[in-house]
Amino acid sequence: MQIGIIGGGASGLTAAIAAAGCGAEVTILECRDRVGKKILATGNGRCNLSNLDFDPLRDYRSHRPDRLPGFFARFGVSQTIDFFESRGLLLTDRDGYLYPRSLQAAAVLDFLLGELSRLPVRAICGCRVLHIGTQGPFCVETDAGSYRFDRLIMACGSDAGLTGEHAQMGLALAGELGIQWYPPLPALTALRCEGGFWKGLAGVRCQARVTLSLAGQKRGRVYTEIGEVQLTEYGISGIPVFQLSRFAAETLDAGGTVTASLDFLPEYDGEVGRALFDRQFLACRGKTAGELGCGMLPKKVALFLLRLCHIQAEEIVTLRERERFQRFYEKARRFETKVMQTNPLSQSQVSMGGVSLDEVDDTLCAKRRRGLYFCGEMLDVDGRCGGYNLQWAWTSGYLAGLSAAKSDEKVEKP
Repeated sequence: MQIGIIGGGASGLTAAIAAAGCGAEVTILECRDRVGKKILATGNGRCNLSNLDFDPLRDYRSHRPDRLPGFFARFGVSQTIDFFESRGLLLTDRDGYLYPRSLQAAAVLDFLLGELSRLPVRAICGCRVLHIGTQGPFCVETDAGSYRFDRLIMACGSDAGLTGEHAQMGLALAGELGIQWYPPLPALTALRCEGGFWKGLAGVRCQARVTLSLAGQKRGRVYTEIGEVQLTEYGISGIPVFQLSRFAAETLDAGGTVTASLDFLPEYDGEVGRALFDRQFLACRGKTAGELGCGMLPKKVALFLLRLCHIQAEEIVTLRERERFQRFYEKARRFETKVMQTNPLSQSQVSMGGVSLDEVDDTLCAKRRRGLYFCGEMLDVDGRCGGYNLQWAWTSGYLAGLSAAKSDEKVEKP
């Protein structure tokens, strides 16, 4: 069995190991100068490769989320742990987040390459696919020659984190084969917001509750995340923002509007929050407004919100001005800004969209073209931060590779 894999990322390398482990001869066609380069950048160089806190319907988005539990039931977190540790790569659990024991992404890539070196697998790098023949066995034409395969796995990844050089290569090839796909949009990225004041806030990192309110086709939908938010010269970033960004991208792409609301005191809700303000106000009587604000919030944020409420930082806090300071507290609990756009795909960790799950069966084989398989970011599946996207790469890559190698369906020759 000759199996071709287009793409040498996490899912493509896993597919190669699974297929070659069943006796197939595998060729990886990679357009970059080496395989697995994106793995080195994951988890800030530590490679958060999965997560013990796992729920497919909570942690992933797709136009067909009902299909996801079936895939993960066959190769989920426990199978991923076994895949690595039974072959010699020790993992460690950091509050449910799984990493290689060394906390080095390079260890994961070295492990994968080591497995491939002992299997009938060859990788051809710097090789850009130009066309895939549609008759009989797969004839893949590249700028470095033509290759023929009995089965073909498309693991081309997405445009996330890439420049226009490789834009939509995989999806364009899938479209030539008659495969339907959803246009890719940024996910796990920062949001660019309205206003010229952001440069003055740039560099602040603080705990906040971020709430997105969507208006348009999904009118009335509200999504919320809590965590460390980063204020940038153009808007908001950080993990909570990344988790919400796909909803902003989808709404803006459809012509809707998105409003982000920041609560800079997320741990103080209801009566606890009101008691906090009363205590802070009384503690700062006779002091300056700046001291009151900076005792509650990061200095840049406090001074900005005071100015927004027309309060000078040098003003003295008195009981007569309680109502004005109450407005400052309310603004700290609900600062609203209009989201103008997301960062582009080239500045995103993953993308949403891709080949529809309606196009593949439970083995990830294309229904319209037998012998053709898809895995990884090629498919319409995107996960939250926390190792979920790499888990999808391991899951879909392993299932596609195993299915392609074990398939006994005959593909007619011309």
